[in-house]
Amino acid sequence: MPLIITIASSILFATAGASLAYTLDAQVQPGVAAGAALGLVPLLTNLLPNRPGRSSAPRGGGGAIRGAEWLNLALLVVISVVVAWLLLLPLLRDEPVGIRRNLPLLLSTLALYVYYLLLNRASAASRDLKLMNRLTSLFSGPPMVIAFVMSVTVSTYLLLVMHYLRLNHSGWEFYADKFLDRGIIPPITVLLFFWGLLMLANKFWVLWRERHLLGSDRRRERSVLMQAYYQNLRERGEASPQAYLDLVWKKSAEFYIVPRYINWAIPILGFIGTVLGISLAAEGLQRIIGKQQGLTQMSSDLGQAISPLGIAFDTTLIALSLSVVLTLVQTILQRWEDNLLIDYENRIRKMPLSSL
Repeated sequence: MPLIITIASSILFATAGASLAYTLDAQVQPGVAAGAALGLVPLLTNLLPNRPGRSSAPRGGGGAIRGAEWLNLALLVVISVVVAWLLLLPLLRDEPVGIRRNLPLLLSTLALYVYYLLLNRASAASRDLKLMNRLTSLFSGPPMVIAFVMSVTVSTYLLLVMHYLRLNHSGWEFYADKFLDRGIIPPITVLLFFWGLLMLANKFWVLWRERHLLGSDRRRERSVLMQAYYQNLRERGEASPQAYLDLVWKKSAEFYIVPRYINWAIPILGFIGTVLGISLAAEGLQRIIGKQQGLTQMSSDLGQAISPLGIAFDTTLIALSLSVVLTLVQTILQRWEDNLLIDYENRIRKMPLSSL
């Protein structure tokens, strides 16, 4: 396992280093060498002797997995900062930004994100977690930091694609203008939308895996839910599983606190944009009324004064549209999870204590 983790980390980190160097207009070879060298760190971490008084390394090369996981997280944070600095800020200032040169960085970032989720799941499986921590690792979804970092990259590239389509395809000006020329609120709502969507997507993958394992007689013991149930019997020895099932339902509900907050924040940002646009338009009209000028000049100034109303209405339109989509996805996922837990609860209640 440590050797496989090292090879995979070296390949992915070298690819990310090359993409990062290419985006920064630097030499690719040092980026490849630095990424490949980073990939060797998890193997070296797993080979280091334990300090006195510390327990042995986790089974299955857990030290290498944890090392690769933290290096992957650090690399994703660095890439997110670079993307925001090189792409997002110039894009919001309406400066020219190329998409073809930055596409390899996006693809390598997506590969690193998927690899991190796999490492995070393997790291949790390689450690002897307490019951509470095991259920938390199952129901909590991806770490909020990594999901936020990835949402920065994805939302930046989406806005970059819109900018590219606006310049090269005449039919996209209407949509791109609403996202790129209405201030900072539309990009923030897009960022929050992808933040929530990535969290829900990872939760869907975890639930799909659990349903697949629970439905297989040969692979049922690999289910985290079944492992947690057996661990509950070993630690508590309760004759009734009600307390354990209540804990499962509680952990399941806790995940949706952050997505619900995001679904609340997105339309609120749209309403803030509405108030901001109307306020700017009112200030412009007030300046026009206080001036003594001809009808021709007043018509020109009036057009400039009411232009912020585009911010008022477009930010609300974007925010409400994104919130509707995200709320629908969350509702469908939560209903699917509830059905899964109902089937799991029925299975647990029918299992005798002698099943251990």
